Parts: sequence; structure tokens; C-alpha cells
Amino acid sequence: MGDPAPDAAAEAVNFSPLDPELADDFWPRNNDLRERCPVAWSTAHWSADESGFWVLNKHQDVMAAATNWSVYSSADGASPVQFDLDIMRMVPLETDPPLHRGVRKALNKFFTPEALTQTEPSIRATVDELIARCVEKSPADFVAEFTSQLPPIVFFETFLDKKASEIGWIMELIDMLLTQPDRVMEAAPQLLMFLSELLESRRAEGRTDDLAGTIAHMGTGEVDDGLDLDERARVETMNLMVLGGMETTMGALAGIARTLGTDNELRVSLRDADSKTLDRHVEEFLRYDSPVPTAGRTLAQDAEASGCPMKAGDRILLNWAAANRDPEKFPEPDTLNFERANANAHLAFGAGVHRCLGNHLARREIRAAVQAISELSVFELEPGYEVKYRPAFARGPISLPTKVAY
Repeated sequence: MGDPAPDAAAEAVNFSPLDPELADDFWPRNNDLRERCPVAWSTAHWSADESGFWVLNKHQDVMAAATNWSVYSSADGASPVQFDLDIMRMVPLETDPPLHRGVRKALNKFFTPEALTQTEPSIRATVDELIARCVEKSPADFVAEFTSQLPPIVFFETFLDKKASEIGWIMELIDMLLTQPDRVMEAAPQLLMFLSELLESRRAEGRTDDLAGTIAHMGTGEVDDGLDLDERARVETMNLMVLGGMETTMGALAGIARTLGTDNELRVSLRDADSKTLDRHVEEFLRYDSPVPTAGRTLAQDAEASGCPMKAGDRILLNWAAANRDPEKFPEPDTLNFERANANAHLAFGAGVHRCLGNHLARREIRAAVQAISELSVFELEPGYEVKYRPAFARGPISLPTKVAY
């Protein structure tokens, strides 16, 4: 147990983002926490050695914190449960401006909507290939065969010029890191070595035209980027690019697939939907079932949220999920409403300068998947199957046994 609440007005709870019981009773517990104590003091651990942190649950408070990096700093870690930054730091996520701004500027060009438009045909081709595999195996575990496959294949083929057939072992390592944290010391060194060798090869080739080449030359003085980085920071940046968007998008895809697999009327209604309609549905799906529930911050100075005073050095948990179902922001938040005017005000990708760099890529993958699923004659979750979610930094079903047919 952690220290008691530092302020008598704050209710002490034992809220942990990795609690297995939270995974199984997610929305009732989050909704109750937000309504009972907009700012809660959790006695749970936020790192291996430290416990006691604030949990911000209201949309207004979470948005205010996320857009104020100078007070709610990411430099001391942004994970919901913080790993040792001396072992691995996620760059640029776990940095603040000006370093954060410089790294993001170098990477942004690959993730703008304009740059990603050209990826849409290849994304749809990959979606169709994976759907065909599911049809062939039907009933198929849609998580194992589709949602956990699409993001890594798209990333490696689009940004690293690596075919899925060439990096099967890398995908196995990524799956191990995301689903078996107890094996991190086995998987992480292999992945980091691969990324280090990838950056070395880009420098040897003099390539600066792709994502890996850009990262390989960041802060080396060979390009005019105004950065001063060591090789460790470059590897950490490459590692975040590989891992950062995958679990997020995997969770979002699986959550949406669960909904479509149990609501055939909704699925059929999207069969001939135009892009604007699909985009509106994607935003509401993301609000409704937040794939990344929480993020960590540290107070750089004294602050206040919902009238609750907090001290410099305090650890903060931004509860994106609870904020996305705040009835003060989203009326009837526990209901999917695809006519919701402000659905895109959700915080599924965070907010402020640390907003997810790959959010436009994730949206394209999700839209392509929704479109393909809606075109199927059969997409049905096994009747009576109890969907379980694993406790993790990103939220998504563990398995979805699904009948799939053209």
C-alpha cells in the first residue's frame, strides 16, 4: 500500500492500471471512479519501488493536464506503470520540449495525412489478405489472425521496406513483449539489436529518405536538424516507432471487431458507407472503447485539478478512458452514437504535444478494416463466448473466435 491521501478532501483508492480485476470490470469501475472522485489518490504502485499517485478522471482535467507539458511533464516517464528510464526511455514520448519538439519535427513528415494517403492501397491489400486467411480458417481467432497482424505488417512494409515474410521472428518478439512482460529480458535485447543494426545499415547506405534513415542520422551532425542525440536515443526512438502504435492499434481493431461481430445490423449498415460516414464511425468507436486507457506524468510544480491541490514531484495518472466517457463532455457516454457531434474530442490518442504521432496511420488501418468487415456476408463472434481483456498498457480482447465468410 502507498501513502495515505495527502489531502483530506481526496478519496484514497487502490486503482492500478494493470489490475486483472480492473480488466474484467473495466467500465463500471472507471465510471464509478470518475463520478465518485474526479481526482483520486491511488495507493497502488506506479513503479517497481514507488507507490501513491493522483488519478485525473474528468475530461476537462485530463485535457488541461495533457495540453500543459510544462507542468505535467513526461520527462520522468509517461508509462502508466513506469519502467526504469536508465534501462529504456521512450523517445520522444518521454521527453519534453525543446528536445521533444525537435525529434517530432524530424519524424512528422512521415505521418501527416498527406504522406499517408499513398499507403491506403497497400493497407487495403494487407487487410484483404488477412481477411482471406480468416475465411479459410473460419471459425478463426480474429485477434490472432487479423488484429495482431495488420499493424506490424503495415509498419514494417510501409516504413522499413521489410516484407512480412522476412520479419516473422521480429513479429514474434513484438508479440512476446506485448503479451508476456515476464519475458521482456529475453525479447527486448533481440529487438533492440535488430533496430541498432537497422540504423547502422541506413547510415552505411547514406539513406535519409525513409523513417529508419531519418532516425539513423538524427542528431549526428550529418543533417541540419538542430538535434544532439547519442546512439542510445536513436535506438530508443526507433523502438518507440515500432512498438508505440502497434499495441494501440491492435487493441482498437480488436475492440471494434468485437462490436461488429455482435451487431450485424450495424455492420451491414456500413457496407456501402462513404468515407465521411466511416470516419465518423471510427471516431465514435475510439471514444467508446479507448485502446490506451491511461498515461503517466510528473508534476513539475504545484498544481490543482477540480479543486484538489497537488504538489511538485507528485506522480499523475491521466485516465483517458474515464475522460472519454465523461457525461459532462459526451451525453449518454456508454452508448455508441454515430451522430455525436463532438466524437472527435475523444482522447484515445492523447492530446497536446505528446499526442500519438501515428494517429493518422491508425485511423487508416481501422477504416480499412471496418470497410472490409462490413463487406463480408458473415462476421459473427462465437455465440455465448465470454470476451476477456488482458491487463496491459493498451486495452483489447485477448481472443475473438469468429465465423468469417465472403
